[in-house]
Amino acid sequence: MQVPTLPSRIEFAGHQIAGLRLADCRDVDESNELSARLFGSARMRRLRAAGAFHFTHDHVPFGPVSFDRMSWGAHTSLVPRTESLPGYYLVTLPIQGTARVRQDSRVHPLTRGAGGVFNPLRSFEIEAYEGFDQLLVRVDAVFLARAWQGISGRPLTAPLFFEHSMPDSPALAASWMSLVTLGESVARLPLGSAAREYAQSALAASVASVLLTQHDHNHRFMLEADSKTAAPRVVRLAEEFMLQRLREPVTVDEVCAASGVSRRSLFAAFQTHHATGPIAWLRQRRLDAARASLEKPERAGLRVAEVALEFGFPHVGEFAAAYGRAFGETPSVTLRRGRLG
Repeated sequence: MQVPTLPSRIEFAGHQIAGLRLADCRDVDESNELSARLFGSARMRRLRAAGAFHFTHDHVPFGPVSFDRMSWGAHTSLVPRTESLPGYYLVTLPIQGTARVRQDSRVHPLTRGAGGVFNPLRSFEIEAYEGFDQLLVRVDAVFLARAWQGISGRPLTAPLFFEHSMPDSPALAASWMSLVTLGESVARLPLGSAAREYAQSALAASVASVLLTQHDHNHRFMLEADSKTAAPRVVRLAEEFMLQRLREPVTVDEVCAASGVSRRSLFAAFQTHHATGPIAWLRQRRLDAARASLEKPERAGLRVAEVALEFGFPHVGEFAAAYGRAFGETPSVTLRRGRLG
């Protein structure tokens, strides 16, 4: 059963982070409702009889960021009904045990030292084995978009999508440990105090910085202009030109003129850096932008055909087929969900 909100502590790698217990439940059906705080509406199932099912959720609020510890005890699966998180990203840092996540038709393991990132516009399923325990860092999507503009100097033209698996990097692991250490200190400050407000703003900014500069995502190339792994200048110029024209017709010749190279050089550069051609790359960016529009329709009467035309797809059937291949659902399903939200 759910318990009244009580003080608790999240233990992670020797740290004791003061928080609140939001749920303590041994009933699978009730846990479906309680887990919605992090995963939205979800379907939870116990997969094996071994192990005692015991769902717990501890929470530490830090403004646009929070630390949450979730465990289920028994071998359990969780499938969000909405197929996506409601407006935030989740970074999972396993404490003990093993789980696996299915996202975008790929399966990713979760174990101590090998965490992952859940995106708000990507469907996923979790299978947690007996004894799996995790620290989850929740980051508000609007806050992260503002942080991106501050770091990159430009607004987002398409949603941020992170690779689920964390890079195997000692520097990244050390960064997250530093954030946990900082969170432990911030949590000692009284909620609502000026000191707490200031400290948690600094923590949230640090979390955003680590995510945006050290994790793999679809906009990171814009931050790497001076690194050896950065996109070649021709690719960056072409991408900037196309991103500014998501709603306009664009020809290969125009992209070549903007980047100052021949067709052959342009295609060779994109194949080397993205393993696809420039127009195929632009097509995916337009699909991403169309999905964002369908997820949050600005008016009640919005139609799929209008969004398709807005982002350069004159044939609705072609748009729906491309959209389905990219996101695993039809644009009308996305629009219905957006209207309900």
